[in-house]
Amino acid sequence: MSINNLKKYKQTIMGNFRSIKLEKDYAQFQLLQFQLMELISHYENLINLQEEIQSKHYQTIKQLEELDLIDNYDYVKWHQKKSEEISLWKKELKLLTEYKYQINNILENIKNGTAEEMLIKQEKNLFD
Repeated sequence: MSINNLKKYKQTIMGNFRSIKLEKDYAQFQLLQFQLMELISHYENLINLQEEIQSKHYQTIKQLEELDLIDNYDYVKWHQKKSEEISLWKKELKLLTEYKYQINNILENIKNGTAEEMLIKQEKNLFD
């Protein structure tokens, strides 16, 4: 077997391993993207639900006060606590959305061949 044939086999084998790696990575990132989208949806629903609950809570407390069933309810403290809670959820939602965009970019790099080019450069640096 000649050196040229060995180089061709090496290139074929490396190409096959690269393809397998990229296919695995693509599937893994697609799953992660789906999980992030689902989690983002849950956060959006949670924030909407919390805002609805706040409104109903406020209305109920007002009615209880009007009936003299409670007094001295600390609206400021209650509102501050709920606002901080929603703010935290919105920050988490923003972070998850950033992760989703990063995953989208990775998937795009795999689709358009950029990831494969990067792997080829790494292989050249490793084996040359």
